[in-house]
Amino acid sequence: MAGNATAMGPLVDTGTSIFTTAGYLFLILGVIFLAYWVLRRYGPYGATPAGSGGNTPKLLGRLLLGSRQSVTVVRYRHKTLVLGVTEENINLLTELEGEEEDEEEDSLSLNFANLLKRKVDGTDS
Repeated sequence: MAGNATAMGPLVDTGTSIFTTAGYLFLILGVIFLAYWVLRRYGPYGATPAGSGGNTPKLLGRLLLGSRQSVTVVRYRHKTLVLGVTEENINLLTELEGEEEDEEEDSLSLNFANLLKRKVDGTDS
């Protein structure tokens, strides 16, 4: 019987099973990484990168009122939103629609001080 056990060899070949398991692990990790990359690049928001397109909010200006309070102007989907931001919540102060301006004009003429002055004076143009 002792000769019979040596002729059959070991019951578990640990060398090849470790390499096989590691190979499958790297294959699964590669598939997960590829799926992550594809979803990030061509995800549910289309093929536009995160920094471009009309679906991402753009910060136009911010005025700090206190240590944890501010008034913020954000442009999102052709709307300009004036938000009151505190530590606990965010409140919509006013919303401006239909202001179609170029990107260069936005940065030059529609800064926070001008927008706030127009709202306080009541002269929306």
